[in-house]
Amino acid sequence: MNKWYKFLLLITILSCCMVNYAINIKVRLLSEYEPTSIVVSTISGKYNLICDNNRIAESLETGNAVQLSYYEGKIKVERGIELIGTFHEVEFIGAKYNNVFSLKGDILPKERVYEENLKVNIIGKSLLLVNNINLEKYVAGVVQSEVFGSSTDVEFFKIQAIASRTYCLANLNRHIRQRFNVCDAVHCQSYKGRCTQPDILRATYETFNDVIVDSANKLISPAYHSNSGGMTESAGNLWQYDIPYLQSKTDSFSIGARNYEWDKILPKRLWIDYFVQKYGDRYARDGEYQQAILNWSQPVRQSHWVVGGDTILTKEIRSYFKLRSAFFSISTQGDNVYLKGKGYGHGVGLSQEGAIEMVKQGYSCDEILCFYFNNVRVIKYTEIIDL
Repeated sequence: MNKWYKFLLLITILSCCMVNYAINIKVRLLSEYEPTSIVVSTISGKYNLICDNNRIAESLETGNAVQLSYYEGKIKVERGIELIGTFHEVEFIGAKYNNVFSLKGDILPKERVYEENLKVNIIGKSLLLVNNINLEKYVAGVVQSEVFGSSTDVEFFKIQAIASRTYCLANLNRHIRQRFNVCDAVHCQSYKGRCTQPDILRATYETFNDVIVDSANKLISPAYHSNSGGMTESAGNLWQYDIPYLQSKTDSFSIGARNYEWDKILPKRLWIDYFVQKYGDRYARDGEYQQAILNWSQPVRQSHWVVGGDTILTKEIRSYFKLRSAFFSISTQGDNVYLKGKGYGHGVGLSQEGAIEMVKQGYSCDEILCFYFNNVRVIKYTEIIDL
């Protein structure tokens, strides 16, 4: 069976599953940009063009393109050299099986391809693009955007699919006031378009409707990151509120992976200036204060250390200096400060590289999720609805 046939077969199977139990979500596209002009093209299937609730054009088939631009508080719609008009709202509604469209524009490094429907409104002085799509297709797209290239194992893709599906369903109201459910950036989950990888589609199909719940049968918010550095972080240390299923634990599975360790060298003057600006000039003139920030060890994860009456937060240092993690130790040599760190990301919840190693060692999908999230279980979403 060639790869393309396998891909089409998996798309067909996934679509059949969704007919029986469909959850559609609204995803804001290009949320990291402020697009003022975009070209929407039909890749496959057929679309009806609806402007201010009126059908303007029928059967936008493969190869048809429409340009949308911000113009004096409205959306200017053009097809080739034809000006269709200016409208408050524009929709591309699929009118056939397997409807796929693309977005192209100067703000994008390359064309992005999406499935199902698109609605466009105005936000500020730019276009608000919202993809109305089935949850399972979205999940597959998220898994491809988030982790493809880090592993080729279907079992790992299953873990990520369950986590991504659970996160989405647990956060459906995150942007509800803005007329969509989730955005396509890391603020929610990275979603760069249609999934084209057969193994990810297979993983999504084989975990269809699977979600993670806590001991009270409530959906968890499954945080994940690249590598824990050998020890995960508690949510309470990072986000100031404690979550029972997101507690710190030793994670030997992440040790030795690609993102396990990192180093960074900074000029001593730059390092000291940060503390002077943040906590006062005593860090420039007092030897004891300086020693406390120039030599510090973090053998296990610590959210902070105390110097005099100052609480130094490692997460703030990570953010300011754009470090890979807040799990680091400090030493000094000459005019430089040496940071030796572990892990990549915030460290809360599931370590993706740790999960990959657990898969290699033969652990099951459920076992891995229960290792990184305390007192949870995997069930079908329909079981929550029926409770």
